[in-house]
Amino acid sequence: MKKVYAFSLVLLLLLLTSCLPSDIAHPIRDVPTEAEFQALVEDLSDSTVNLFGYYMTFEVSLGSGLIFDREPSKDGMYYYYVLTNNHVVETMTYMKVKTNQGNIEIGDIYAFPLSETDNDDIAIVRFESSYEYPLIEIKPLDTETNTHVQLSVGQYVFGIGTPVSKDNFNLTTNLGIISDLNSYYVSHTANINPGNSGGPLFSYDGTFIGVNTQRVEIINGETIYLVGDAIHVNKVAEVIQRRLGNVTPKLGIIIRPYDDFVSMEYEAYFGDKAADFDPYDYVPKNSSGVVIIEVNSTRSSAGVLERFDLVQKLNGVEIKSNEDLINAIGTLQVGNTYTFEVVRFNEDLHIFENLELEVVIK
Repeated sequence: MKKVYAFSLVLLLLLLTSCLPSDIAHPIRDVPTEAEFQALVEDLSDSTVNLFGYYMTFEVSLGSGLIFDREPSKDGMYYYYVLTNNHVVETMTYMKVKTNQGNIEIGDIYAFPLSETDNDDIAIVRFESSYEYPLIEIKPLDTETNTHVQLSVGQYVFGIGTPVSKDNFNLTTNLGIISDLNSYYVSHTANINPGNSGGPLFSYDGTFIGVNTQRVEIINGETIYLVGDAIHVNKVAEVIQRRLGNVTPKLGIIIRPYDDFVSMEYEAYFGDKAADFDPYDYVPKNSSGVVIIEVNSTRSSAGVLERFDLVQKLNGVEIKSNEDLINAIGTLQVGNTYTFEVVRFNEDLHIFENLELEVVIK
């Protein structure tokens, strides 16, 4: 809330009172019938997704999320925004988003913590699609009503997500209850497991009330069963606004120095899936520069630069390190134009080519 200056105490009180959020009360109600619950789950599952985290071509992580917003992009397409945990996406270069409609969308890690002090475990993935996906409402984001969700210990809750394996896509948890509450966490007894991270927790009337984040297993040295923590929806809304408010124009590339890219022991990090990965299949030997290891699908470089392009010059400046590239980029602003000189492997001709490519910041 912005600080308000007024000329009288009465006016100040009126202004402050008008900013106070209203509460959505969730008193304990009867458990829904089986048919009601099935219909509710089917509806909510259409906006709940499975997230596969990738580092370059290697699948690394499994998590869940929910589609909460969209906006037009171009030519009948939309940008969709997926809420999840930051620990599901951190260190990943992109995400595959599996939807309940059977689609696989390519997602960018769009908004995430930017400092050690900004450590709330919330991130936002963005993808572009022509499909019209339904959204799950996050009620406190409605700035017109300025609403908070009020919860109660003992209230019935359930989650939807993809625990343990992608084969368990969009499983619904058991009906649990809220066992404890504070302004940050909703502790509950709906059974969540690894892979549920980032997925939604709902009150049994279908209101989104939190992001499932962790299963509590040990307290004071004792094993605990069926206790999980979800980040409270009111906190989630606050973090979403902060995350999106800090998004700035970007080229949309992830880079590594050439020497690091060619010397990394990929099989040690990624196991058998990297057994046949040879970095020299993608960049020439005895070279220099920085390697693009990912191009964000919804950012300015998409469709121009490609994964494994070796950048050797930017706007005529020689690039030998990440720092060189950052310095050559300078202050990113919409409308800036950057000319990349890259080496790219032509798979059709089986040769390395020198290309000059122009990226305009949008």
